[in-house]
Amino acid sequence: MRCILVATDLSVRSDRAVQRALRLSAMLKLPCRIVSVIDSDLPDDMQTFLKNDVEQRLSRFAQSLTAPGQEVSCKVLSGDPHEAIVDQAETDDAGLVVLGLHRPRPFRDMVQGTTMVRIVRASPRPVLLVNDTADHDYTRVLLPVSFSPACAAAMRIAGMVAPGARIQSFHAVPIPFPGFIGEGPDGATARDLCRQAEKERDTWVATLDPEIAVPEIEIVSAGRIETMSRMAAEKPDLIAVGAHTRVGFSPNVLGSFVTDLIKNPPCDVLVARA
Repeated sequence: MRCILVATDLSVRSDRAVQRALRLSAMLKLPCRIVSVIDSDLPDDMQTFLKNDVEQRLSRFAQSLTAPGQEVSCKVLSGDPHEAIVDQAETDDAGLVVLGLHRPRPFRDMVQGTTMVRIVRASPRPVLLVNDTADHDYTRVLLPVSFSPACAAAMRIAGMVAPGARIQSFHAVPIPFPGFIGEGPDGATARDLCRQAEKERDTWVATLDPEIAVPEIEIVSAGRIETMSRMAAEKPDLIAVGAHTRVGFSPNVLGSFVTDLIKNPPCDVLVARA
């Protein structure tokens, strides 16, 4: 991981993201780049005025939070926010992109998707969505896994950004057609599927990089709703998940579970790709 990139629109929502990025930058001893994006369709004179104003605001805010010796830089970009941020992350070879919560825009979000979702879809870089205050290190991390390379990446990065945290991990096994087969989570079908999942887990863990600290991975019989309820009940301060890509005509489509998690995060959420 070479540096951390954090995007802000200078709102209170974004302040937490900047604070978290700077906290991680200091802990990991990495440079931090703070960026903000202005609309490239504005007249040139207005763009120049806004760029100077935003640069000054970013600089003052960064100086108020930067630790002695910490390498922090600020940059104002122009263009579409999700494209500009993704491009800058590639230019900087950022090991982590940090974002704050977006301002809800129901109709536009329904048509285009939120900026957060679009960035996670488009970027191969891990993305940290900051929801909570950043005045503490992460202490409780929840890591749902599906035995994919992306989940392995999420596990590795979670260990880096939360080195002293308690990491709880589980794999949810849904019961197919529970109403049709008339079985609950403790039925024979669920037990058989869980045994198969245990074998998959052990095989997957054996393939992981030895440097990854692998927590105990619990196998549970749970559907989508039960999984979301479990995550809320654990009260983590960070949820780390792997993004699931698809091949063919949709190379960067997220799984619906991850998309819903980004749209309604119960805490900070880390999304990683393979």
